Amino acid sequence: MAEIINRDTRVDWAAIFAGAVVATAIGVILSTFGLGLGLAINSPYEGEGLSPGMFAFGAGLWLLATQVIAFWIGAYICARLRARQPELTEHEVDVRDGLHGIIVWGAGVLAAGLISATVLGGATTAAQTADRGGLIESVSNAADAEIDQAASRERVDNPEAADETFTERRAEVARKVTVISTFITAAALLVGAAVAFFAAGVGGQHRDRGTNVQFFILRRPIRNAVVPPPPPVV
Repeated sequence: MAEIINRDTRVDWAAIFAGAVVATAIGVILSTFGLGLGLAINSPYEGEGLSPGMFAFGAGLWLLATQVIAFWIGAYICARLRARQPELTEHEVDVRDGLHGIIVWGAGVLAAGLISATVLGGATTAAQTADRGGLIESVSNAADAEIDQAASRERVDNPEAADETFTERRAEVARKVTVISTFITAAALLVGAAVAFFAAGVGGQHRDRGTNVQFFILRRPIRNAVVPPPPPVV
């Protein structure tokens, strides 16, 4: 039976905070794993690794998967923790559950943006003060090498680029990679919003119906349990 309480506000910020925290934590974990995977398949040596365009496309797909997994779990948790108000219709309950999922998505995106800004700011500072051969400098050199190789291939693959300078071809490759990355990132964020809305709706339905999710069932029945006899009646 779902918990039903009277509340003056329409927004359950405690449930939203809990869902956003879980979604952000899962996103950070998957993003860190994706970063390591990207560094593993990339290579600064000529003829090895993925092209910058394919690398940006693969990173976008990983971001999409991260958005779906993180916000599905976060929004579901928010809806299960949110208490239902008794005076609302079924439709209004579904709408508010979904909107709570959208708010979880917004809070998670803002938190991820703050974390990214902090990490990038620290990386920039470290790159300016790091000794030659440091990790950050190595990653930067590997990315530059991939763009340089793509710029060199551009002259062979695209006859129109034969008269362009190497700097112009390099700028064109960087522009294409940026365009692909930004469009895929925007699409992944929108998909995350839709996933959060529907996941919160599913969580609200499970809350109202008292659905038992097998993953959260910690107690297991004891097989062949011996039931003690009832005490004698005096």
